[in-house]
Amino acid sequence: MMKTNSNRWFKAIAALCFASLLAPTTALAQDDDFGYDLSVEGETKIASGLKLEMEAGMRTQNDAEDIDRYTVGAALSYKLYQTTDKKFSLKSSAGFEYLWTQKLQEKDVKYFDATDELVDLGYFNVGDQKGYNISEKYWRNRYRINVGLNASYDPNKRWSFSLKETVQYGHYCNASTNRTKWRIDEYNSPELPDGTIDWQTTPWQYNDEYMGEDYKDAEGNVIGKTLNKDVDQKYRKDRTTLRSKLSASYDIRNFPIDLFASVDYGVGLNYTANKWKFTVGYDLKINKKNKLSVYYRYTTKDNDDEVNGHIVGLGYKFEL
Repeated sequence: MMKTNSNRWFKAIAALCFASLLAPTTALAQDDDFGYDLSVEGETKIASGLKLEMEAGMRTQNDAEDIDRYTVGAALSYKLYQTTDKKFSLKSSAGFEYLWTQKLQEKDVKYFDATDELVDLGYFNVGDQKGYNISEKYWRNRYRINVGLNASYDPNKRWSFSLKETVQYGHYCNASTNRTKWRIDEYNSPELPDGTIDWQTTPWQYNDEYMGEDYKDAEGNVIGKTLNKDVDQKYRKDRTTLRSKLSASYDIRNFPIDLFASVDYGVGLNYTANKWKFTVGYDLKINKKNKLSVYYRYTTKDNDDEVNGHIVGLGYKFEL
């Protein structure tokens, strides 16, 4: 009987691993992003009911081709209350995180308005695309402070449920990157045989002195136009978020696997955000103080703080 149950659970875990491997293909099919999340977490008991938790991690983005962020953090948790039968407990937590994040190349499309000369001349209408700005990828420092309250209920030795409410304050430091402005080239766009103009978009602007003419030096090099380039300044900003996380886990009898699932909802308190995270995975217990965690997560698209779409995570957790 034990052998049959073990085979059944082995097949279930194998199916979950296979689904994780298929996540990149699913991401591409649904036009969502995909990334890996790698982490190391440790915790140690400081005093009765008081624990120190530490974490370091790395996450990828852009279908796992670029780094999304590096993180390090620490938190203190304190058990406020526990029933005599130990089925219900309540604890508080406070933590700090440092994040070094990478923002990939951005494209900001620009449109004609009523003040543009080419609209007055009848070549374009208000709302037509007149070009775009390309901001190069850059790295940015971020900080987070978290304060939370967690309620746990363990009805038996197998099941465990928890609800965690967290207020998260995030600070984005100043950063800057090069930006190139592509615009309609009204001087060099050729006229077609039917009288229409084949409008070209280029990153070049002409010096006013030459009124759009290609001014050349003695060697024939064009020096009458320059690259339309400037600095895209990213100013500091502060964001406060309220997050609610409902989790459930199941300890498989006589098997070193704990299955878990969670739903996490975050709403911005001083900015617009409405983000969901859905997670399923399992913890593989190596021994009493060490385990591996594998999970799959889908995150809804609603702000730029997280990788949008699909994530496969692998973590190592230990106790000191």
